[in-house]
Amino acid sequence: MPTERERLLAELRQFAASMRSRNIHGAAPLMDLDLTIPQLRAIFLLAEFGSMPMSPMAQESETTLSACSHLVDKLVRSGFVSRSTDRDDRRVVRCTLTERGRALAERLRQSIPFERQEFLDRLTVKELRIIVQAMTIFQRVMAELQAEFSKSSQQEKATDESIPRAKTALGGNV
Repeated sequence: MPTERERLLAELRQFAASMRSRNIHGAAPLMDLDLTIPQLRAIFLLAEFGSMPMSPMAQESETTLSACSHLVDKLVRSGFVSRSTDRDDRRVVRCTLTERGRALAERLRQSIPFERQEFLDRLTVKELRIIVQAMTIFQRVMAELQAEFSKSSQQEKATDESIPRAKTALGGNV
């Protein structure tokens, strides 16, 4: 006989599978686009912050400046983003969504159930409280996992950097 935790986890997995299968039509706006996840992330960043210099955009995207520049080049060619030099500092490249990019960002935002008014209108105040509580828990767990991942990545990097020093210290016989 399954424990309550096992039963609840099975329900959660079943719920997630049901949401994925029902939301296939919600993914339709993404299916007909020839955009990568990093490019979509850049579009959402620009939709949220407006015009952004390339360096902060790369930092927010957790990519290198050259990778960010490359993906922005593709978005410029697709007509979703425009580039310009900063009026105060010509060395700074600013990225801005074009009208086409803003329309795409809005279309994508509307495909998210929590962003659709007709979805939200069907929820009672009690249900909204439950959802907010659940999302708060979800965010906490995701932040904990992200912190653990970052710590693990930093430890791996430190270990990788120490290997050449160990080789040098031992005369290259490691």
